[in-house]
Amino acid sequence: MGYQLYDINGQIVTQHNLQDKGVWCRKGASKEVVFVDKFGQDLGLIINPAKQDDPFVPDLLNTTNGLLADLKTQNTPFFQAKPRFNYDPQYTVVFNGKDRGRYKEKYPEIEIYFAVDWQAIKFKGSNTIEVKPMTGIWFIPFPKLDALLDEAPFHYYVQRRHDQLGNAKGSYVLYLLNPMFKQVK
Repeated sequence: MGYQLYDINGQIVTQHNLQDKGVWCRKGASKEVVFVDKFGQDLGLIINPAKQDDPFVPDLLNTTNGLLADLKTQNTPFFQAKPRFNYDPQYTVVFNGKDRGRYKEKYPEIEIYFAVDWQAIKFKGSNTIEVKPMTGIWFIPFPKLDALLDEAPFHYYVQRRHDQLGNAKGSYVLYLLNPMFKQVK
């Protein structure tokens, strides 16, 4: 079944568009750099200095408490959240299934920041689902997130069923209005 995504102006949104648009993007700069430039001082976050030597370490370092942090940028609502999991797509984000195990093993105290900027606000497939434009930053310490994940629904990616590139086979579905999340911007 095919579908189309649309932006606030009614224009079709492609996956390429989602990489090039949004408040977190700036030509030639990573989303993490733009995020830190815009919000780092207020949130006490800098780019993790270890990133210079290892691109696979967490993105950020909290200078107020010394904890590592990771940025999860979300540009597309999980439009199917309502019919599949009874979550309002306006406030639904996903968390990569592979990250949970990696954080538990290597970074159990890491902080997670979900940076939301809905670039696609309308889904048209067999039905039409719309959300309002929304930007914001939600924070959750990984120990709290890990507890939420025990009960969170898991969405398997059909297109990655036979993936051999190491991509995650699915993601946990999370509701930002859960009181465990704190909106910080």
